[in-house]
Amino acid sequence: MVSHPPLSRSRTILMVTALIASVVAFQLNTTMLIPAIHTINEQFGRGAFATMSTYFALAGAVSSVVLIRWSDYVGRKRVLLGVMIVMCVGTVLCIVSTTLGIMVVGRMMQGGSVITFGLAFLIMREHLSGPAFGTCCGLVTAINGGVAGFDSLLGGVMVDRLGYRSIFELSLIVGLATLVFAWKAVPADHPSLAGEDRMDWWGAVLLSLTAIGANLFLSHGTRDGWFSAAALAWIGTAAAALVALIIVDSRLSHPLVAIEHLRSRQAWPLIVATILCIASFMTVLTFIVPSIGEDDDSGFALDGTMTALLLLTPAAIVQLITAPLAGRLAVRIGFVTVLRAGVASSIVVTALLAIFVESLSMIVALMVVFGFTCTGVLLTAVSTLGVVQAPDNEPGSLPGINGVAFGIGGAAGFAWAGPVVGTGTVASFQTALWASVVIGVVALVFSLILKPKPGPVVPA
Repeated sequence: MVSHPPLSRSRTILMVTALIASVVAFQLNTTMLIPAIHTINEQFGRGAFATMSTYFALAGAVSSVVLIRWSDYVGRKRVLLGVMIVMCVGTVLCIVSTTLGIMVVGRMMQGGSVITFGLAFLIMREHLSGPAFGTCCGLVTAINGGVAGFDSLLGGVMVDRLGYRSIFELSLIVGLATLVFAWKAVPADHPSLAGEDRMDWWGAVLLSLTAIGANLFLSHGTRDGWFSAAALAWIGTAAAALVALIIVDSRLSHPLVAIEHLRSRQAWPLIVATILCIASFMTVLTFIVPSIGEDDDSGFALDGTMTALLLLTPAAIVQLITAPLAGRLAVRIGFVTVLRAGVASSIVVTALLAIFVESLSMIVALMVVFGFTCTGVLLTAVSTLGVVQAPDNEPGSLPGINGVAFGIGGAAGFAWAGPVVGTGTVASFQTALWASVVIGVVALVFSLILKPKPGPVVPA
């Protein structure tokens, strides 16, 4: 790791605050827009929101595999400020858009700023001591599900009273203010570890194609059928690109991804466990439980506001409190250990949700616990491990791939849960929750295979 001069206490606080603000600026473009699904589909046509979301996620996938690794060469701060500028320009396009095409371009430009998460973890690892690093990683992770749940509520109010464009206007104001804050507060970049070595752009293209192919396979498979021509073409593209990546990067001294490290127990089990955790437990939080809350026949017939207040916001508040504590503990006992504890406890809570699926009071209480076990403990560990497990000479390689794993896990979760939950019966809700338990058990197995990287969490 590059040696950095120690920061003063006040400078450290400003740096961490700026990094958290940059993550919030991105997150507002996702969580606040959820209540606007119906309005956007009315203006731009049926399926418009889904189309926007698909390309938003694809831009995030490409950004994760390319730009985080590129920051090893050109500097974290430069990339952070760059993606935030692009995000703000994209937000302007979303504000003025009158066609779906312009809106999609704007959303793609916003989507690339998902790497604010990975860059924040990398910058903090370079500048913070062990306990402070763990605590601050927990704070950043807590923003991953939204700003304690209040952003989604505010988004609903703004859509109803001011229209969906007001959300983009607020996002633009926050983005511009955060851009200036980050420019002033984030420490200047230091000479790259890579020296005069060049970025592996062939590897970047191939890994991007792998990520795009996997995501579009899930998208087309859900909509058109898993054996449709489009789905098969995209999964074939992903497989071919992955094989080509292995061949190309095995021959380079400084590849985009060190294949030897990627196939070690310090890397590949993490990628698999991340996909499975997101496809199971985060699907419970973001799709299955809200569906139970809002279903008029077999659920609790709650409106969107009450679903957020009773089932989502309490978990987000618990996450905000517990995630920093989980991160601080992880520095002492190991992030892999915390990951295993989070997966195991989330399996238990999900099983209880399946058993008490017809009791609103039990669901509300269990979602509070879920905010501790899943979003507080598990998500903190799985978000930080990409940085912690990365090789010291290529710190940006694994965080980018693990970021893509988040996106693939989310797409896979909606792909399998959508048809199950869509029938809207108590039995279908229970089936979806038990399926999440099974996927979670498999994730636990891979977390046990995962081998912690030797040495301290934060290099001296």
